[in-house]
Amino acid sequence: MSRVSALPYRSASKPRRHLAPFVLALMLAGAGLSGNAHAAADEVYHVGPQTRIKIAIVEWIAATGEYKEWTALNGEYVVSQSGSISIPMIGEMQVGDKTVEDISADIGERLKQITGLAIAPTASVEVVKYPMIYVSGAVEKPSELEFRPGLTVKQAIAMAGGRERRSSQTGDYSEAQQISYAGEISRMELQLKQLGARRARLTAELNDQPAIAFPPDVKAAPQGSAVWQIMTSEVDLFNARGQALQQQLAAAADLETLLRNEINILDEKMTSQDEQVKIAQDELSDISKLVDTKILTTSRKTSLERIVAEMQAGKLDLVVASMQAKQKLSETERDALNLKGQRKTEAGQQLQTTETEIEDTKLKRNTTLQLLQISGASLSRSQSMKALDLQPLEYWITRNSSESKASEATELQPGDVLDVRYNISGSLDGTTLSSADASQSQ
Repeated sequence: MSRVSALPYRSASKPRRHLAPFVLALMLAGAGLSGNAHAAADEVYHVGPQTRIKIAIVEWIAATGEYKEWTALNGEYVVSQSGSISIPMIGEMQVGDKTVEDISADIGERLKQITGLAIAPTASVEVVKYPMIYVSGAVEKPSELEFRPGLTVKQAIAMAGGRERRSSQTGDYSEAQQISYAGEISRMELQLKQLGARRARLTAELNDQPAIAFPPDVKAAPQGSAVWQIMTSEVDLFNARGQALQQQLAAAADLETLLRNEINILDEKMTSQDEQVKIAQDELSDISKLVDTKILTTSRKTSLERIVAEMQAGKLDLVVASMQAKQKLSETERDALNLKGQRKTEAGQQLQTTETEIEDTKLKRNTTLQLLQISGASLSRSQSMKALDLQPLEYWITRNSSESKASEATELQPGDVLDVRYNISGSLDGTTLSSADASQSQ
């Protein structure tokens, strides 16, 4: 069984002694500037859900002229839908709608409070990946795109391939496209059930539950189906991880028992050794009196003094052995606690990632459903849309369940769904056909 270090950081290479802490902070903050298109935008971007950020924390040790890197806390974190991340030692932390500078300051201040340090550690926060936006409707490649600050409607359309170029003069969608969209929706529905089963298993591990509480739609799956197999696999994984943890804890408990028995035996030996030393010292005292009266020779006294010294040295060896056994016992108890904490930390991080994947899959499913509706409406009204390519476009943004019209210069926000529509009001039958109402206009 491997030992887990209790320190949250490790020593890094020694810098020059005159290197100040703020220089280290600049080094960390600037490490990702070269060739990184996100760096300039980090100063004004306010972190939102599904943002992936990279955190690096170091502590400047002025007394030794070196810095220590907190590797256990460093890494990449995905912001949940509630705007929070979970950092070891700190726990749940709200970062939504904050800049990276605000997050850096918050992390340093919290670690200062938790650890009792006089100076807060330096935290470098960098946006690794922005949330996605979704472009649908009359574009060449309806898709999801990574958001970046300052992204406008016109730029998003260009990234999606520009205005759609139809393969036929009537602008028809093929039946193959409808089949493809329907298959994608079915695949995403299965993926959502798989992610739901995984979330239930991780929740059970995080809360030390004896069994997994699956969602009703997963639990009701018929035996032998794909969803039933997914549920069975999650149960097997849950049981295997639980058994592995119990075996590790049992091994630690056995080692603790052996060390306690060893300590007890050493204590008994020390007690016996104390008695032997006392007897030898009493005898030495009697012999010393006889030597003083010239009844015994000095050699007898010297021999007994050497025996007493050896016995006292043996007792010191027993004391050292007892201290070493107690130290091993303490380390074993700490390792057992670390095993439980590590399992909860891993389950929490995986649960956060799963929640993000669920939300992302739901957005993709809804977008694909809209595309399926558009293709169905196009097939039924192809004759009425011969001049569709000559019509101007209009842009609608869905943000926080609210839809509003936009222009090419409008800046997008994370999570926006941009719907590019043909402005054909009055051209057909007095109605406007769009990706949102195409199915209703049949």
